[in-house]
Amino acid sequence: MKLTILGSGTGRPDGTRNSAGYFVELPSTRIMLDCGAGSLHALARYGLPWQDLTHLFVTHFHVDHVGELAALMWAFNYGMKSVRTAPLTLIGPHGLDRVMKGLDQAYARKLFEGPFQTDLRMLESGDAVEPEPGGRLSVVKSPHTDESLAVRIDFGGRSICYTGDTGYSDDVAAFFSGADVLISECSYKSRREGSAHLSIDESGRIAARAGAARLVVTHFYFDVEEAALTEQLKRGFSGEVIIGRDGMTFEIW
Repeated sequence: MKLTILGSGTGRPDGTRNSAGYFVELPSTRIMLDCGAGSLHALARYGLPWQDLTHLFVTHFHVDHVGELAALMWAFNYGMKSVRTAPLTLIGPHGLDRVMKGLDQAYARKLFEGPFQTDLRMLESGDAVEPEPGGRLSVVKSPHTDESLAVRIDFGGRSICYTGDTGYSDDVAAFFSGADVLISECSYKSRREGSAHLSIDESGRIAARAGAARLVVTHFYFDVEEAALTEQLKRGFSGEVIIGRDGMTFEIW
């Protein structure tokens, strides 16, 4: 598997970090995880085969995670060099159909009806789909919004896990058990009461509880000083720590 960070930021405008987005390549499938602002053009900027996208997974419906869904569908309908005929599977929590209908109404277009088939899979905690033989995309409920899901992709004995937005949860940590790469939000320097986001220490704690080999932190609401952030994360996590940046790629074999 190959992972590329399209957006390591939040909804706060940042000249170097797009909103949330990730691209996962398996032998015969291409999966985008979230599609926040800037992630669509990042697909082209980093030379990724966006035209061959087979699956889009949405963790939840906050704008910085789903804000470019309409633009993505517009690109598939009007921005291809040749007419797309391959099907596209949209995966997310219950309510994704409502978001899709709302976008159609807002833009007075049938964005999700075109020359190619669009399949919708709405998942609950514990559900899984098979994007290709030997591959598995599974989800668990995360404590952020009513619908929010964390996701795990397994293929060939390897795994990529992504928290989406979440508060701390032992259940989420257990779901990520043995992760080869754990992409974790790291919103705040210290824990904020009443906020369903992770602090630096909580990001490290989830990774440690999961026994992850590699922790990639993203989604920062603070100015990142990489050396200091790495040092703090290593206090509670003994694996490899990487401060995520847009354009980073990881090979997982």
